[in-house]
Amino acid sequence: MSKYQEFDAQIFEATKIMIGFSLTDGQKTELLKIAGEIEAACQDGSLSSDERQRLWDTMADCGLELPQPPAEPVVDEAKLQERLAQYMELELFQMDIGELICDYKAQGLPVPTMEQLRDEAAAEARKCLETMMVCEAKGHLWKEKADPENGTSTLSCRRCGAEEHLRW
Repeated sequence: MSKYQEFDAQIFEATKIMIGFSLTDGQKTELLKIAGEIEAACQDGSLSSDERQRLWDTMADCGLELPQPPAEPVVDEAKLQERLAQYMELELFQMDIGELICDYKAQGLPVPTMEQLRDEAAAEARKCLETMMVCEAKGHLWKEKADPENGTSTLSCRRCGAEEHLRW
């Protein structure tokens, strides 16, 4: 059962016995608790913002007034273009193009022109950078893997995959 289905079932369970068309105080309290869990699931990436909105709409249909969820952060297009241009100047960009060529060959597909490969690699990088910028605006969800023997930690974001390496 998906997270969405779990929350939908919880909402149904909390509201299946309604007197008239209004919620009791207990039902409102239970729905507010569920709304908090929904928000937490959206923050940790196990529930999409679209699914969150549909669940909140369901609670609103039952008579619960909820504030609208915060809007998704807007990506600064100029900054995104700047970061993409910097990436395209790196050797990593050339390596990514090389990996695309290998992928096409491994699949037995004809290798596109270098211009098409550059466009494809840049489009992939743009999506990654955009995801990372949104995650930076929301705040990363860091998971730490410590190596006490060497005095280092690797932090990886569960939402966008960004990594930070720390020495302590």
